[in-house]
Amino acid sequence: MTLIMSKDSAILQGAFLQAEKLCLPSSLSSIHKVDWIRVGSPIVLAVREICGPDEPGGRPNFQALSWKKRIVCVVWLKLLSREAQEDVEKAWRENPFFSLQNGLPEMNHVVLLELVKSTAAARIFAHFLLHLPQPRIGAELARLAEHVRSDPAREEDVRFFLEVWWELWKGRDELNAGNEETIETMFANQFARLFSGCPSLTPHAAKRLKLDSVDMTASSANTDILHVFLHALKDMTDLVSSTDVCFQSLSISLDALYTSFLIKEEVVLPVTEKLDYLCEVIYCRGENETLSPELIQDAQRDLWASLSPSQFKPSRMKVFEALKIITDLTQLWKDKGLLTVSSPLIPRYSGFHLQRSVQRVLTALDESPEAVTEKNTLRDLLKSLDLPAPENTPELQAQVTAIIITHLLQDYESFAELFAGQTSWARSESWVNCLEKNQAAFCHHRALLSLSTTLMSLVHTDSSDVSQCRKLMKIIADIFSALSLEDKNQALAAMLVLSSRGFFSRPVPSAVTEGFDQELNMAFNCIIQGGGGASAVVSQGNLITAVSLVARVAFQNPEAALKSCCHSAVFNKGAFSLMAKILHQLPGLQDQRGGKEGEPKNDGFISLSDRSLLCRCLQETVGNKSMSASEKEQLLRFLGLLMTSHVIKEEEEKKQSFLSPQKVVNTFVLPNLSAVGDDSLDIEFSLQLLHAALSVEAAPSPHWVLGCSPFPLLFVLAQLYSQAYRCWEEPPEGAIRLRSMDTKELLVSVLTTLGEVVGAEVEANPSRWSRALFWLHNKTEELDWTVQFHLKAVWGQHFKNEVPSSMLEVCDLPEQVFCWT
Repeated sequence: MTLIMSKDSAILQGAFLQAEKLCLPSSLSSIHKVDWIRVGSPIVLAVREICGPDEPGGRPNFQALSWKKRIVCVVWLKLLSREAQEDVEKAWRENPFFSLQNGLPEMNHVVLLELVKSTAAARIFAHFLLHLPQPRIGAELARLAEHVRSDPAREEDVRFFLEVWWELWKGRDELNAGNEETIETMFANQFARLFSGCPSLTPHAAKRLKLDSVDMTASSANTDILHVFLHALKDMTDLVSSTDVCFQSLSISLDALYTSFLIKEEVVLPVTEKLDYLCEVIYCRGENETLSPELIQDAQRDLWASLSPSQFKPSRMKVFEALKIITDLTQLWKDKGLLTVSSPLIPRYSGFHLQRSVQRVLTALDESPEAVTEKNTLRDLLKSLDLPAPENTPELQAQVTAIIITHLLQDYESFAELFAGQTSWARSESWVNCLEKNQAAFCHHRALLSLSTTLMSLVHTDSSDVSQCRKLMKIIADIFSALSLEDKNQALAAMLVLSSRGFFSRPVPSAVTEGFDQELNMAFNCIIQGGGGASAVVSQGNLITAVSLVARVAFQNPEAALKSCCHSAVFNKGAFSLMAKILHQLPGLQDQRGGKEGEPKNDGFISLSDRSLLCRCLQETVGNKSMSASEKEQLLRFLGLLMTSHVIKEEEEKKQSFLSPQKVVNTFVLPNLSAVGDDSLDIEFSLQLLHAALSVEAAPSPHWVLGCSPFPLLFVLAQLYSQAYRCWEEPPEGAIRLRSMDTKELLVSVLTTLGEVVGAEVEANPSRWSRALFWLHNKTEELDWTVQFHLKAVWGQHFKNEVPSSMLEVCDLPEQVFCWT
């Protein structure tokens, strides 16, 4: 970045040359502080002309700020170039400020410091200081303190000194973070270049504060910044003549003490406490300043500086030395009557700030095991600050929060979450407008859940504004749609915890319900028409769109969305595959409120109440309807796909299924098999579903089937087998007859497979399953004797597989004992 000469540059250079003439017979390089009133006016007027008028509220506009930075930078570099005896031939090639800087006459530090004070550029000066090595900062501050005490020394000089101190404590302004071409970094680079003879100084290091040393004539005491400040303030005691500057001096000193010695990490306040503080500050400063983003940002920086460990670690000064200086100052100013509040009914910012500072220090000292005699002085000071609490109204809180969100100020996401959860604010139109205009600030699932809770509170009241509720519901759905897929799933899971029916957990006005029903129908019509048909090949783009549509309506009402998914999967030809793919992308819709899946007791029985929301929706969708064979096939394949493990993220190897085989078996198989009836199609479907579940790759022991009452299930299957193969007997009333040979073969396959799985678990822990094993063996003795052979894997070494003696008699075989093990 290079600076080109302009009209403004010419105005500035002309003003300095005019000031140089006013110094005659002396010059700007040798003027004293007392001379500035006479010679400085052309420079100050030129700066005001270049920067233009301030914005409303006394805030400098961006152009003014930029030019002020440039002017302070150029004047300071002029002084540094003279100090470093810079070669002009080298400077014009390497200094981007050379053209402007070279047109200025020689000057001394009085010009720089008085220029900074006269143009209210203390923050700019402090930010440049923060880009220098700490020893150099100390030396510059010592020079500033000496300048303040020089004649004519006035209270406004002390105020200027305190402003620089506090701006240093607030640290660097991060507004330009990441911008490598800021004037501050250019200044730091030029400083590093000018003093490159120091081995520890490099252009990279100059950009940060991590410069440890520079060739300076300043004493080692200057490296302790707190030492410089407190001793300088002690020397300025007699210059303080007003309560306001007295309060300001003590509050800054106490905050510096607190952040240098009494805390090791940032004190993090809850967002509600931060808001209370900001509102109180704004109320105190409201007489002189209007509510603006800059005012709030200043208050936030003040709060941060008061609660964060200082970047300037004391090297010489000890905590009790610092405390002694502050309490001595307090006593001195108290004796002068400066600690008396002139208008106790009117809270002033300096008094409010001092109150908070004293309270923080006293709290920290009370927690210290060491006895501190100075605490009494501080307690007396706190009692004298008996100011009324600043007003803190809900209207002001809402205004401040809205400004923080709108302008993305510090911690705006936490304030967005707070804003979202305030039902009392939500009744105003301004609240909804702020939400609508700043949706991006609410794009995280915590704020979204707070908004949802607020909406549910509004929509369930008798006096709810239907149009406002519908507008708010649309805004919330739009915010949800802007989330990443991962965040959408987090939000869906959180919504399920609140209610499986989302915004409609309780009766709502029909106009709100109708609007959602229309959106729900439109979403699934678009999905079916756009890629859910039997012959359609679903592209990745169509799948992403479908997932977004389903997720959007599911967040508003998870149960209704899942019912629509289930209906489409079963009754729309070929749609089961797309619906399964959609649900695999939305694991947040897995209902986990029941906790871990059921653990069996030692008898192998568990409760059948472990049903997920999807299973319940499927049951309600199918109900007692008479389904065609193709619809049952679609349901079977839909459930099969949901039980199959699926990679959610390509970069992760972790796989998961949407529905566990255990839940499917508990919900759709066990109730069907245990019910008495003669619908062989239902039995066949149950066997097919059980076969599909057993075919799913299972995790290592314990097997999921142990959560499905495995021994009763084996007995029911054995009963079916016995009835199917005793074809010569008349089946008992209510018994199920399997007429299809394919179904009989499927039954044998399922019985054998299940027996092998259970047998492996019995073998791994025989003592646990002995009771259930004997129960099953006793029950199967009543069935066809061939059942025992299909349960060989279950019996293991516990029972022998014997042919009944009646079979031997019928065959008239020799008397031998035939045993198969």
